[in-house]
Amino acid sequence: MAGLIGIFVLLLVLPFLIPTEKYLAEFEREVAALLGVPVDIENAHIYFIPSPRLSVEGIAIGQSQDITVQSVTVIPSLWSLFSSSRTFALNVHQPVIKDTAMPFVSKLMASKSNTSTHSSIEISQVDVDGLTLIWPSVKLPMFDLQVVFSKGMQLSTAEAKSEDGQLEMNIQPNEAGYSIVVNMDDWLIPLSHPWQVNQGRVDMALVNQTLDVSSMSLQMYGGTINGHAKLDWQKNWQLNGKIEIKDLSLAAPTKMMNPNTYLGGSLLSKGKFSANAKNADQLLNQLSADFVFTVNQGVLYGLDLVKVASLLVKQSAKGGQTQFDTFTGELAVSGKRYHLKRMQVSSGLISAKGDVQINEQDKLDGAGEVEIKRSVGLVSVPLIVAGTLDKPLVYPSKAALAGAAVGTAILGPGLGTSLGSKAGSAVSGLKDLFGGGEK
Repeated sequence: MAGLIGIFVLLLVLPFLIPTEKYLAEFEREVAALLGVPVDIENAHIYFIPSPRLSVEGIAIGQSQDITVQSVTVIPSLWSLFSSSRTFALNVHQPVIKDTAMPFVSKLMASKSNTSTHSSIEISQVDVDGLTLIWPSVKLPMFDLQVVFSKGMQLSTAEAKSEDGQLEMNIQPNEAGYSIVVNMDDWLIPLSHPWQVNQGRVDMALVNQTLDVSSMSLQMYGGTINGHAKLDWQKNWQLNGKIEIKDLSLAAPTKMMNPNTYLGGSLLSKGKFSANAKNADQLLNQLSADFVFTVNQGVLYGLDLVKVASLLVKQSAKGGQTQFDTFTGELAVSGKRYHLKRMQVSSGLISAKGDVQINEQDKLDGAGEVEIKRSVGLVSVPLIVAGTLDKPLVYPSKAALAGAAVGTAILGPGLGTSLGSKAGSAVSGLKDLFGGGEK
């Protein structure tokens, strides 16, 4: 019994007598050679109970600490301790991976086809808890991850699951690279205004430094979003793709963006997008997109276009709503600038058209025209769009105000006002034709 106690005490004390610093530099070189980037480790300890293992803490990988890890427990396969090639299982705690790590991570994954490379270290399995991914403008949940390797450090399978259970990902190797399937269940898209996906699936293929999204299908807000895309970072970061939206209810997502002025109705839209940037965090700033859209049986909440056109005074007519049968147009995106072109709104009472631009500070700059069906005919009123997305301003143009005033003075209210505002609209149209539109 005394001998067993002595062995147990020895196993507890022995790790503190082993100079781990002597082997730490060698271990850093081995891992750096495997990953192809600098590796720094704060400290390491060897334990023999409950089984032989190495605990490594304070790991930083990459020139700019692209990957940091709170701790890694390295558990060797016992039979490999007596072999020149050692096999380990890893338990990784609280890793943080930045988007800047993507190039050398993809390079490591692509190295699976290089069978000529020999390393004295092989990893059989990696279990990760509390994985945090840092991506520009996107807040992702923490993940738990399990990766299994076959002989020669070839990826066998990888599975990831968010800690809230709303996002799952499975990675399988194939002849060209890797197939990736992502499933979503009541998942909030991590944007500044988080839209909710009821059910979703994305099928992707990773080949070297190209991610091909062959299929994306999302069910959300009573409709569907389908599309495909390709992301390439061999030289610069390049993104392109297409999206089609069917029967998406706009009220909830647009009210989230602006609770005072928002849009209801069923959205149909399709278009393409692209971006080219030196860094991943610049992709959204370089985004270019063109979409055509139709909103059926909708309501513009927070703005009554009939009231705006009828008041014929230069002020914002807040509140109210505008019901319409169809709202069509085109959306052009250039970085953080947006241009709503060829907009047409039609209903039984009114028809309207216009163009609006939105700059980087969310300021509105546009013009339009509203035709109101009256007993005396159509009253056509040119409007100005200004203000911001949070506080939009829509009011008659100076030409409409002047025309209405003159018509009222000559022919009296009613018919005179109507004819005068039409004249104002025509004058405004001529000025716009020759590049002299006023506001």
